[in-house]
Amino acid sequence: MVHTLKVSKTDLARRTRQIVDRARRGETIIVESYGQEQVAVVDATDYRILRATADYRASASEAANVKLAGLSEAQLEERVRAAGGTVQQRWNIVIGAYLDGRINAGRAAALLGLLSFELDERFQRLGVPRRIGPDTLEEAQAEVDVVLDLIS
Repeated sequence: MVHTLKVSKTDLARRTRQIVDRARRGETIIVESYGQEQVAVVDATDYRILRATADYRASASEAANVKLAGLSEAQLEERVRAAGGTVQQRWNIVIGAYLDGRINAGRAAALLGLLSFELDERFQRLGVPRRIGPDTLEEAQAEVDVVLDLIS
């Protein structure tokens, strides 16, 4: 659940540091002027995730024809460069690969320089679909086989 705090522009000016700190801890700040919402202040990582999710949703029909598996660092760098090389493009590609099911949350977190539990917490708070556990019986059996190999 995203916590929202409403503040006036005057409050923002007086308490900028505290308000920014609250946004960095995951709270959304709505700045109002004369009772009208003007802007929202959100954590930069949350902003990147939300933009990447929106980009994925907007281009889902295009991505449906592309069936790739995995995402290496080299593939990521090549795709980021081809897409314009911006920081947001990196987030778009990684979050898109996660939402497509090509990589898991741990891999997405590593490619984005985050801890796995931090990315999962952000996904949960922001309402980004989370994939927990195997999707099919075959994937579950493959996980069991790996564990059995490890303990034998």
